[in-house]
Amino acid sequence: MRLLKAFAICLAFTTSVAHADFNDGVVALLTGKYDEALQTFVPLAETSDHAFAQYFLGRMYASGQGVEQNNETAAEWYRKAAEKGVGDAQYRLGQLYEEGSGVPKDLEYAFGWYSVAAHVGNAKGVESAARMKDALSAQELVEAEKLARDLVQKHGAVPDSTSRSQ
Repeated sequence: MRLLKAFAICLAFTTSVAHADFNDGVVALLTGKYDEALQTFVPLAETSDHAFAQYFLGRMYASGQGVEQNNETAAEWYRKAAEKGVGDAQYRLGQLYEEGSGVPKDLEYAFGWYSVAAHVGNAKGVESAARMKDALSAQELVEAEKLARDLVQKHGAVPDSTSRSQ
């Protein structure tokens, strides 16, 4: 019983440290301390499967903040965060599909990810899904709406916290 209590206390401490580390990473990013932000986000994103750390890594790679700009790597991080329900990552992944930047150009996937973002309340996702609806042919729209339903079913829930491991 004592061992179980000690484990629970260690787990609670580790969880609070992860939140503090994440917040430190956000502050570092916002103040232009990109190396510090990377040192914070990478371990959280890789070992804790931290959705928002993954999202911020996507943003850093998309804009070249502290790393060489690389939309393929940005798309990988956005996808990980998007699959965990991070609305802005879903929207930004949709943008990459629409532009064919870092991923193959695919308007149906763009519509699908915009739709998921819209589903979780992302205003840009709502606007972009409506715009894409007009850009797709009737047949493409049928396929895109089917894809969107599947993506919403799989990834249309906002994360309870910043990390799935909690």
